[in-house]
Amino acid sequence: MIRYPFLLPAFSSLIMLWCISYWVPINLNAPSIYFGVDNFHGIQPRAIIGSFIYLLPLEKNNVNFIGNLIRLVSTFAWLFFIHLQLGRSIFSTKLKHIELNKAILYLALGFIFAASSTSYLSFSSSGIIDAFPSSIIALVVTSEYLIGSKNQWPFKVFIISGLLVLATWAHEKTLYDIAILFVWFSYRWGLKRSSLYFLPGLFLSLALIVRMAHKVTSGETPAGYLAILSSGVEFFWIHAFSISGAAIGGGALWGIYWLASSKLIRTTKSSWDYWTAVFSIFLMLVICFLPLLVALDTSRLCALIWLPALLVLKEINPTELFSSTTRKWVLLALCILQALIPPMLVYQKGIAPFNCYGLWLGQFLPPRSEVDIRSLGLFVLSTHTRPDYTDFFINQCPKK
Repeated sequence: MIRYPFLLPAFSSLIMLWCISYWVPINLNAPSIYFGVDNFHGIQPRAIIGSFIYLLPLEKNNVNFIGNLIRLVSTFAWLFFIHLQLGRSIFSTKLKHIELNKAILYLALGFIFAASSTSYLSFSSSGIIDAFPSSIIALVVTSEYLIGSKNQWPFKVFIISGLLVLATWAHEKTLYDIAILFVWFSYRWGLKRSSLYFLPGLFLSLALIVRMAHKVTSGETPAGYLAILSSGVEFFWIHAFSISGAAIGGGALWGIYWLASSKLIRTTKSSWDYWTAVFSIFLMLVICFLPLLVALDTSRLCALIWLPALLVLKEINPTELFSSTTRKWVLLALCILQALIPPMLVYQKGIAPFNCYGLWLGQFLPPRSEVDIRSLGLFVLSTHTRPDYTDFFINQCPKK
């Protein structure tokens, strides 16, 4: 019997991230504006990592190293919680040995999550800190048993609300994660219990954002994002959304979400369950695109699909989902597809590559500075010139 249930997800997460580091080079000295702001000189948005760094007796030249190390540890924690959930869904709790087909399924699904935009963003020189709040959300998902039990609910509400506020303080886009959690657990446990556990955290997070409404660390102030919302549809279609960008951001997780959702809907036992499942699945999908009403980072924001994909996948039996020979081939195709998706940030319908593969693909696209964004449509992308992303690895790329 396996006596250490945390050892397998920890080992698989570490090995996969180590392998990905050869695909997307890690720059531990990459600067980030988020490393230099803290909450000890006034409440600031996206200043949680900077606050941790502020408490450490560091020399100035070590700040970037520690900040990037926190990003990597957060990515490991995020993937660990995902692999833990996959292991619980695939393997028996009383396991004497691991069956080969289940092990392959576990590794395949784990790879699709590992080789996704969340990991690539943390490994790159972008300075983006999404992995930190995502790891907190993954922890909340892992702690689902807290919601399933009615014992000591005040303490549990306090813990979950605190985690959600901390994640929102790290990045305000966590509001969309909370919305997905609320929708899912309303379907899973009922509206009353979901409201009990998630609405306090949502209201506190909104209050925090109102408190920081006119403060900015990077991008726009919360009030500025709200102003963009007034032109939401035009902003969404012309500047933010592209099918190519969404495909790069979500990758094979879009396929996983579709397959798992179809399985969940087919297994409903009544008309009420059927329509609530359809509504919940559709609403979570819509929420994945809502950030594009106010922000430009298409691939980064659409990477949010990892959360509903995980929630639905852990609800069904993945072994049954991929039991047929056809589905095994589909899973293999999804793994290959995920491996072929270039690591890059897509924003304003242009790409900023994170490795030599993405840089090579970019040569086939027009420079962003030479094209009108309205002429690109929903499929065609352009290339941004971002030496702050590419200078770190460009010398490792094959010469033309």
